[in-house]
Amino acid sequence: MRNMIIYELESDYAHYLEALGAPQRLIRKYAFKNALLPQITGSPLSLGAVIAGALVTEIVFSYPGLGYQIYRAITNEDYFVIQGVFLFIIVGVLVANFVVDIVYIVVDPRTRIGMQGGQA
Repeated sequence: MRNMIIYELESDYAHYLEALGAPQRLIRKYAFKNALLPQITGSPLSLGAVIAGALVTEIVFSYPGLGYQIYRAITNEDYFVIQGVFLFIIVGVLVANFVVDIVYIVVDPRTRIGMQGGQA
């Protein structure tokens, strides 16, 4: 997030706002909103990495969870349990993507304009 804000503060619109004499608070506000969008987009994608990290952690420490369940199902060749766990993970990612789409409508004004049929 820090790198994205630095990138946005060095962009053309930020320099243009500085040249117009806009307060730094306004420039930072615009930079934060523009830097937030990639973070929102990447959050459901990181859900898969969280599951993979949980798998390793649960195997090492013998915690009962989805990762350990996947490991036990693979070692026992229990394909139905594997399918069920992966279905659960896939539904979780789909729900997270849907929530991100709803959050985008709230955060990004361009999506609201597009939904109303206006010009972007």
